[in-house]
Amino acid sequence: MFVSCRGSAVLLSGCPVACTAQKGPPTRTAPPYRYDTAGVRLEGTLSERKEYGPPGYGETPAKDKRETIFVLKLSSPVSVQPAANAEASGSASLDPVKNVGEVQLFIPRPQVANVRKLLGKVVVAVGTLNEAAAPSQYTKVWLDTKTVNAK
Repeated sequence: MFVSCRGSAVLLSGCPVACTAQKGPPTRTAPPYRYDTAGVRLEGTLSERKEYGPPGYGETPAKDKRETIFVLKLSSPVSVQPAANAEASGSASLDPVKNVGEVQLFIPRPQVANVRKLLGKVVVAVGTLNEAAAPSQYTKVWLDTKTVNAK
């Protein structure tokens, strides 16, 4: 067990009042990802999920279509921040999000059959992160996916 005292680590020894106990070495958090940035790589387990679609997206379940979406359950939660020039460039992705655990993948139609073969597997998806703004975007953050490959 490590005890952290104002930035230094002491192994099981006395410490001034401002100490905190941790298990193992101090953890590091990954820097946040950015919306509107091509080439973002996310790792996780690929799954499909049924969601209510048009016309009411769940408000009229008896009339709403059921849509099947791809979801990437991330290996580790991530944080996402707006791009540096987001407002000036007219981006719709302006709200920062912390602890994102799953991301909806929008897959180009020609790749859907190959991606389905990876269901239940750990994959790496590459694309551009966006903030959900439309009813068909079911997770807070979604990925405009370019590639999905088994890890």
